[in-house]
Amino acid sequence: MRLLALLLLLCALCAGLATDVAAAPRRIDLAPPATEVAIRAYGMGLLPLDGTFAQFHGSLTYDPDDHSACKVDLAIDVASLAMSNTSIRDNMVGPEFMDAPRFPTLTYSGACQPPGLNGMLALHGITRPLQLSLEWSPNRVVAEGHLVRADWGMTAMPIVAGRTVRIQVTVPLAPQSHASRD
Repeated sequence: MRLLALLLLLCALCAGLATDVAAAPRRIDLAPPATEVAIRAYGMGLLPLDGTFAQFHGSLTYDPDDHSACKVDLAIDVASLAMSNTSIRDNMVGPEFMDAPRFPTLTYSGACQPPGLNGMLALHGITRPLQLSLEWSPNRVVAEGHLVRADWGMTAMPIVAGRTVRIQVTVPLAPQSHASRD
């Protein structure tokens, strides 16, 4: 009788453990064309100046069952910025702004913490904290933040180029050939 009770208890514990098994963390490679890294500044405070980076790499590791647990690392080739207006693009990657010849890469490394993604952005030779909001959906996650250009030493033409720049990274979550399990 005692053995039967012990077996029933063991079965109940095993059944409880089986339902508490969490999904394995998922790792997604961040690379074009699936992932998009975009920026937006406002010329004269009104006109949107949009650009996207064509060359970058990194990874997002997250728990599909718990979006509060994630880690991201991203490195972007500054000179790969593409904009519809090449003159504005040349100014953006030039010495008065991101200065691609001296600082060819910008990097971001962060982890999920309420209320979003907290990390460090290295840009224009300066590394500072930058918090990004996260919007999760079943098919993608969008990270978005705003940086004050002067905080990263980019003070040229504040009226023409605006004071802040929005950064937006869109990552597909649906299973694709670039996604892998760890």
